[in-house]
Amino acid sequence: MSEMAQTDPEGIDGVRMTWNAWPRSKVEASKCVIPLAASISPIRSHPDVPTLPYAPLRCRACSAVFSPFCRVDFAALIWICPLCFQRNPFPQHYSAISATNVPAELYPQYTTIEYSLPTPHHPDQSSPPSSGVFVFVLDTCMIEEELGLAKSALKQAIGLLPDNALVGFVSFGTQVQVHELGFSDLAKVYVFRGSKELSKDQVLDQLGLGVAGRRTGPGFQKGAPGGFPGIKRFLLPASECEYTLDSLLDELGTDQWPVPPGSRSLRCTGVALSIAAGLLGACSAGTPTRIVALVGGPCTEGPGTVTHLILL
Repeated sequence: MSEMAQTDPEGIDGVRMTWNAWPRSKVEASKCVIPLAASISPIRSHPDVPTLPYAPLRCRACSAVFSPFCRVDFAALIWICPLCFQRNPFPQHYSAISATNVPAELYPQYTTIEYSLPTPHHPDQSSPPSSGVFVFVLDTCMIEEELGLAKSALKQAIGLLPDNALVGFVSFGTQVQVHELGFSDLAKVYVFRGSKELSKDQVLDQLGLGVAGRRTGPGFQKGAPGGFPGIKRFLLPASECEYTLDSLLDELGTDQWPVPPGSRSLRCTGVALSIAAGLLGACSAGTPTRIVALVGGPCTEGPGTVTHLILL
């Protein structure tokens, strides 16, 4: 077991799978008692993950990143993408590459690499750069005691964020609620069906952040640096929305959808995460973002359903 722990790359890559082998046919896949799933933590820190001070080298056809899984022709100075088999030339700063002089991206033990990129600062941007965007997704299909503990942990996490970090909040049960934090005098919530999958553009249209919502009008600044002008209704700095979120969480109760005896709650986790990702799609390109989900059970409604409603 100690040898397996030392050679197991899952700790470095932050990837955990329910099965170590991929089914080769639909028949084998149907025989899997446990669904095939992967848990990925792409921003989890690890001491063995190197950090490179330049931008990643990408495939010009599919944008895949240069990695140890790529085939390299050192004589012709080209590399072949393992996903689309596109032949890509190396840029000028890779001219010294050879079989005995390879960059860190080709080291077999470096299957995960971090890149440190300079943050662009626009001269017309008067406010300091954001410390990132955090969207908290809270499951309300819990008993009152568990929900109280989850809300307490969420309040503590928000209190530890930097003052200029942008914060958004989504709650879900049978349906998904996107809470508008920009108007604290009156609670405003956008409700989405938990059984219907929506694309990013559909989510933005429903939230008033689509093409029609991005038209310049009174109170909106054209070309706002924070992404779409109306995004400030849903994403606010932690220092400005902490009181609003505390009040919102105090009033938030468990999901009121009736649950028949012997059945699980209707929990639309997949739709909630999809809508949270769609909301983040309104941010500026290159903005660091993170979705923090507090989930109390398996998904039983809509996309991502992993179990039946009836308790066996």
